[in-house]
Amino acid sequence: MTKPSISAFNRRNWILGCIAMGVTQGRVVFASDDSSGVGNRFRVRTVIKTHGEVRLKSQIADATSRNGKPSSAKTVPMQATTNLDYEEDVLLSTPLSESKAYLRVAQAESEVQVDRHITKTKLRDTCLDIVRLCNDQGLSTACLDNPLFAAERDLLEPPINSMFLDKITTKTKVKISDKWQMDEEAACRLLGLDAILEGEITVCLVDANDSTAQLDLKGTVSGSIRQVGTTIVLDAKAQVDRKTHSVTWFAANLEETRDIGEYEPGFKVLAQVQIRRASIEELSNSESLASIESRIPTKENADLLQFQSDLGYYRFLANRKWTTYRDNGEEATFRYVIDNQRVAQCNVTNMVDFEPGKQLSMEGFVSDVKKSLEGMMSELLESTESLTSSKLRAIKVTSRGTVQGVDIVWIHYHLSNDNGRRAVLVFMLNAEQMETFASEDAQVVSTFELIDWPKKIDRKALEVATAENAESSTR
Repeated sequence: MTKPSISAFNRRNWILGCIAMGVTQGRVVFASDDSSGVGNRFRVRTVIKTHGEVRLKSQIADATSRNGKPSSAKTVPMQATTNLDYEEDVLLSTPLSESKAYLRVAQAESEVQVDRHITKTKLRDTCLDIVRLCNDQGLSTACLDNPLFAAERDLLEPPINSMFLDKITTKTKVKISDKWQMDEEAACRLLGLDAILEGEITVCLVDANDSTAQLDLKGTVSGSIRQVGTTIVLDAKAQVDRKTHSVTWFAANLEETRDIGEYEPGFKVLAQVQIRRASIEELSNSESLASIESRIPTKENADLLQFQSDLGYYRFLANRKWTTYRDNGEEATFRYVIDNQRVAQCNVTNMVDFEPGKQLSMEGFVSDVKKSLEGMMSELLESTESLTSSKLRAIKVTSRGTVQGVDIVWIHYHLSNDNGRRAVLVFMLNAEQMETFASEDAQVVSTFELIDWPKKIDRKALEVATAENAESSTR
């Protein structure tokens, strides 16, 4: 399946932020262009080659280095190649946090090698209609029809966001060798940062003729992504078309050093980015931001991702703040992280199948929960039974207790179908985090599906899935 899009939006004036150039008395004049509808649709082709190292978090609990940051157990080499080809209809607004774009994707695929493990990702054919919606928290990338997998979302969020390429220009009059600084918010959006804490990107007009202008971009910025520190060194060149007032070519060496986060490794990499961009009158499928507006999901739905266990034969939809920590088929761990802080954990366990038609009783599950929490549980808060939207029988038991002096809440679910398939989900969180956690468990359980076991095991497919999950766990 795929990932959704984002809520309804008000029309704003087009902010072209583009270049109109003329040569007058030896000066090259940059000015905004007032003709609406010009330069907002593009064909974009991007090639990214990345190499460097991934820094893995120590598995020792709470291991930290002297400066208080997570310590690295080891570093492993990585390299990656990404190819993107899409048509894009862009609307830049003031503020930029209300900007959005519709993409019709022709190609999106990558090959990533971490140590000796290779992962290939390709956007599914059912996920070619994509929207990018900016908000105060950053960027939501979603499919119009279905939730994306996390790997697909990452594939569609490259280190340079083509939506904001034209924001590297200036509206002031400049001559050859003149320099200016990118607006901080525009630089954040271009580089995919949540905030810039230090540094700036400097742009220089190095050459111009009747048809094009050549720009150089250089700078070092320190910022954050999801409250994880990162430093980016940018050395780039761009070409601007004087007729369409847009960037048509962009090439960059982008060196990034990112700290180790709560749910993702750190890294130090060099990405070589090449973008070719041509203005087009309309998209090949004749769609536009205006025509697909009614299909754009709410922001809440846009932030849902598809989680699927290829070894455990189940799937569900959950907020993008969830991440897979490990999955071996029988057991899996998912973590809910906000601003680089773990809020909750969910353990999913595949249980031994019952005979078709047989169901576990409420009393039986409550008894199982009490046994599993013996010595820790102090209070049984709730026990209910319901039918989920995917027709699974759900028994919910909520309890409270203490672990090493910390007040903990457990939310146990027993999910089963008429064919005997069963799974137990256990959400565990600090009692103080209940308000932050809200109803994340209900979202997971309401969309949880038990996939039928295969009638015949494909040994080769199982080996491939096992290797891919082992790599995911390592990362």
